Amino acid sequence: MIRNRIALLLALLLLWGTAGAMAEDGTFPALNDAGFLDSGEFVFEDVENGVWRYASETLRVEIYRREQKKPARVWYEAEVFCAEGSPGPRMVANDPENWKKAANMEYPYKIARKYGSVLAVSSDFAQLRLQQKKSRPGIIIRDGKILSDRTKKQGAKDFPNLDCLAIWPDGDMKVYGSDELTAEEYLEAGATDVLAFGPILIRDGELNEQALSKYGTSHAQRTAVGMVEKGHYWFMMLEGRIKRSKGDGIRFLAEKLMDKGCTLGFNLDGGETACIVFMGHQLCRLKDRKKPLSSRRTSDILAVGTSELLPAEKDPW
Repeated sequence: MIRNRIALLLALLLLWGTAGAMAEDGTFPALNDAGFLDSGEFVFEDVENGVWRYASETLRVEIYRREQKKPARVWYEAEVFCAEGSPGPRMVANDPENWKKAANMEYPYKIARKYGSVLAVSSDFAQLRLQQKKSRPGIIIRDGKILSDRTKKQGAKDFPNLDCLAIWPDGDMKVYGSDELTAEEYLEAGATDVLAFGPILIRDGELNEQALSKYGTSHAQRTAVGMVEKGHYWFMMLEGRIKRSKGDGIRFLAEKLMDKGCTLGFNLDGGETACIVFMGHQLCRLKDRKKPLSSRRTSDILAVGTSELLPAEKDPW
């Protein structure tokens, strides 16, 4: 494919004279002892075979599209390594000053391009709950600012149960029950972003069996994030409700994260919000149609890394 060849050429040009020649199969060039490049950026995209890679001085990403025939499933597994002292996953808003306004929502791939995000997935779609006056949006914090401190009690019957994923500036992440901490307590602990969706998939290295049997059991698109340890993460997205992938419950990605050694895992918004974006291109398919469809507009994305190499063209693919 043309994009594959362009990406290969771009990678070779970036690496010329710095990290050496790139293998034809797109394997990473010579990396230093920490697992990153000494300089420059490496980009590889093989859409046909479902392989995407990125490396820089502070970030390494490797994505595989996985396929299963019976039952029909297609999902994406993205392994992420961040250098010590560099930013880890973080929330990236389309318009930080007008975060809650529906008019300022945008497609995830466009937000990624706007801020040069290397990898991104859907978040908690909290802006919808914030627009509903009588709802409990959950504990929502963005960039150290409390947007909501109204949440459900732990064990709520409805889905999402508004469990929380807290993110620290140094790349640490932790998961908590919906009302386990107050918004002020998160700020006092140093968290800069708190997402409310859930449920918690994995905590302290153990599957959250009670939640997995109670919530999100229907077959649908799913998105989740996990952490092995600070600096080592997994982003996952499962396609659903299309011919090539029927989707599944939240347990499917929970067990995948567990198999990867994640000590924590968190369920993010699914359905038509679910997405995975690499270098400004949406990788997943949401509908059975000739012209691909972008996931729904949102106020922010959960992203990692920045690069000046993202494309400016309108096509999300």
